[in-house]
Amino acid sequence: MMPTAPNPELLRTRIRLLAGLLGKVIERQAGAETLQTIEYLRQGFIEERNNPDPERRAALMRTIAALDNDRLKHVIRGFSLYFALANLAEEDLLRQKRADLRARGGELWEGSFRHTLQQCRDNDLSPEQLAELIGQLRFIPVFTAHPTEARRRTTMSVLQEIYRHCATLDHAPENSPAWNHAVAETADLIDLLWSSDEVRSRKTLVYDEINNGLHYFNVSLFQAIPQVYRNLRSALNDIYPELEKMVLPPLLRFGSWIGGDRDGNPFVTHQTTEQAVLMHADNVLRYYSKQLKHLRKRLLHCASIIAIDPAIDARNEHYARLGVTVFDYNPEDYNNEPYRRLLALMRAKIQHTNRYIQSMGEDQAAAEHAYPNAEAFLDDLILIRNALKQHDPEQARGDIQDLIRLVRSCGFHMASLDIRQESTWHTNVVADLFAHAPNLPDYHALDEAGRQQALSQLIAAPGTPLLFEQNLSPETQEQLALMRTVARLRELVGARTFGSYIISMTNRTSHILEVLFLMRFAGLSGQDEQGRPYAALPIAPLFETIEDLKNIDTILPQLLDNPTYRALLTNQHDTQEIMLGYSDSSKDGGILTSAWQLYRAQQTILDIARRYHIKTRLFHGRGGSVSRGGGSTHHAIAAQPPGTLQGEIKFTEQGEVLYAKYANPETAVYELTMGITGALKASSTRFAKTPAKLAQYEQLVERLADACENRYRDLTDRTEGLYQFFADATPVREISLLNIGSRPAHRRKGTPTKQTIRAIPWVFGWSLARFTLPAWYGVGSALAAIRPEDQPLIDDMREQWPFFDAFISNIEMAFAKTEPATAEAYSHLCADEPLRQTVMRAIRDEYQKTLAGLNTILKQNHLLEHQPRLAESLRWRDPYLDPINHIQIELLRRSRAKNSEDAEINDPLIRSINALAAGLRNTG
Repeated sequence: MMPTAPNPELLRTRIRLLAGLLGKVIERQAGAETLQTIEYLRQGFIEERNNPDPERRAALMRTIAALDNDRLKHVIRGFSLYFALANLAEEDLLRQKRADLRARGGELWEGSFRHTLQQCRDNDLSPEQLAELIGQLRFIPVFTAHPTEARRRTTMSVLQEIYRHCATLDHAPENSPAWNHAVAETADLIDLLWSSDEVRSRKTLVYDEINNGLHYFNVSLFQAIPQVYRNLRSALNDIYPELEKMVLPPLLRFGSWIGGDRDGNPFVTHQTTEQAVLMHADNVLRYYSKQLKHLRKRLLHCASIIAIDPAIDARNEHYARLGVTVFDYNPEDYNNEPYRRLLALMRAKIQHTNRYIQSMGEDQAAAEHAYPNAEAFLDDLILIRNALKQHDPEQARGDIQDLIRLVRSCGFHMASLDIRQESTWHTNVVADLFAHAPNLPDYHALDEAGRQQALSQLIAAPGTPLLFEQNLSPETQEQLALMRTVARLRELVGARTFGSYIISMTNRTSHILEVLFLMRFAGLSGQDEQGRPYAALPIAPLFETIEDLKNIDTILPQLLDNPTYRALLTNQHDTQEIMLGYSDSSKDGGILTSAWQLYRAQQTILDIARRYHIKTRLFHGRGGSVSRGGGSTHHAIAAQPPGTLQGEIKFTEQGEVLYAKYANPETAVYELTMGITGALKASSTRFAKTPAKLAQYEQLVERLADACENRYRDLTDRTEGLYQFFADATPVREISLLNIGSRPAHRRKGTPTKQTIRAIPWVFGWSLARFTLPAWYGVGSALAAIRPEDQPLIDDMREQWPFFDAFISNIEMAFAKTEPATAEAYSHLCADEPLRQTVMRAIRDEYQKTLAGLNTILKQNHLLEHQPRLAESLRWRDPYLDPINHIQIELLRRSRAKNSEDAEINDPLIRSINALAAGLRNTG
């Protein structure tokens, strides 16, 4: 059984302790009256939840309206910090429950290595088959800068300190010295939380976003990655002892978009990309340096006492020139301790490597002693590990092995940086280059076939293309500078420095060929020494809208039928990466339509791959919210169509998801384990089986998806004024005040439209106002389309089809966060009464259909009847969210009355957005 819930009474006790400490801080720093106001609102809204009373509700509203902006600011901060502490307590007790299971020899919850490997044994998966399966696995989370994390890194760091003290509270007897000390330290940290500002005072820079990504490696992932391998090794030894000598592959890799994603972000330039790579390299090399220093204190073996492999002395001699400077204070230092001497030299080489990289290859003094690549560093580590095996096998399996595994995963680049740009940008750059070159046609005037022909000829031509740089547009110059920067950094840091080149809004084959052509100007594509075509970076088309997903079966065959591109793919292990966008497809056609078209798209890709005898690596552009593909990674992977996962999977991790998964080493180990085992099971035919009635399932879901899309488009495409209502009745315009991302929230200013608003504020705005509309609207109409004769098949689908079961479970979770009464209160911010009535009538009707449909299909009397942990979590959150929502409505009225220019109003308004994000545990 998977440990899904902490002890409710223990959780309530822990929350009461932390809330009590917070109350004392508020009373001391903000005054007794502020604490009394918070308590009045808290108790009043709890009572209102349990026993609605119009008079009490009116009194609560009058209290809120009477508070000045400064008092509202403190009240909001109180609720916000309460949520942060309550979330932390919940996470800590979940961690403790998992630890207790491991201590009792359990660790057999669904998704653990032991549970999964035992399932492999029970399913008669032979050691050879399992070894082949593990050898193919590559689990690649990709961190993005999509602006969905409302907290400052400063706040997160203090919360992580409190989390560490909670571990003491888990084990120490109450009122013991250790327990009292942990409580006192926690109280001090809560005092610090109140004294510091939880919201950003300035616009986030790309530099800040890069730093935020580094933060998770430093606080958890550098420790978690080796632990994941250790846990897998231990489980393999116990359940598949035949694989004891199997070398685990680097099945964990990490990617990043932060500093590489320029789609819609004018602040990401080639200089930004260079900065991101250098910061990545500096971060990981500094960590290696620290670990080498640690190893130097551990490997104290003396050559006059223990026989040490002569290869260690030989390597020390090989680095003798470097030793002159490293041991200038004492040339004989560590002469009788060869491991320590070699580790000191390796540390110096890592430091020289970092200097050389940071100088962009200019520091020739550093170049002399720098490692040429991560493989050379690994060679030294493996040399030490193998020597240790001969006389100290425990040490060989210890910290040195952990570092080897970390280097295999992270290299000198830490996380492979993907480049992303929108397709029309490349089209315009190519057109500009054609316009400045003799004998080339007007690119814009060519049809699709003409573009493909012209590009294919240029890509296949020998040599580097001539470049006429006079009078090129700034966009073209930037693109060419980016290509040169990528080429230079790959030489400096390593071939895995960059991941893929992703083309968003890909809707024609020429979009892929354009990037391949542009790569040629920096030597990133062309012919290798054997005359075979190559591309240094895989080119990944991103299919985002419903229409684009449906067009995959046109675009991909055209691409694979192109002789030039097909020859290139042959030289890339016949593997094509394809990215699927969850956010825009959901915003475009509704959640069920999006999920179904993504499912169908994967089936289409698999059929094409089989037809052309290629492999595919699917890159899932998932977000944190259900409407953007969120939910459990383990179950999301399992819900993919059978056969579509072939060992490798990439997916985006962003915003608040990064904090939820990777803020602490223990949580990171758990999440990475769940993802790896999900990928393992989805890659094996023993687990990913095709249901016998799949064709009938698909036919029914297709009909339901059509019903969902029609209802969704009635609202979003065919309801005049919907986007004016959205702008008025939600805080979507005010989200930009929050400074949570460097990228603009809207593609153009003014009232948002379906085309101009990005997927994240679309979801975030509806969520803050408690509509959560993108996560469920249209599903009710779909479920209402289920006929009585369909019910047996529906029951079968829930039992036999992971895709459908995961979808319904996720929809119920998201739908349960909808608060109709609160949404109704927000709706009155829309002054156009006929418009308000029209939109709210449609939302109310669809809400009732969804509620009835979910309860019917799940055979339950009320929502979340079968998800008690989530129900309990929402139950204690909702009464605390209510006052913040109603305070926010009051602040929106005040702010809009003054045209959003009053800083005294905007300050608490920003904090209300921050507080709701923390309480809902969800932004975009």
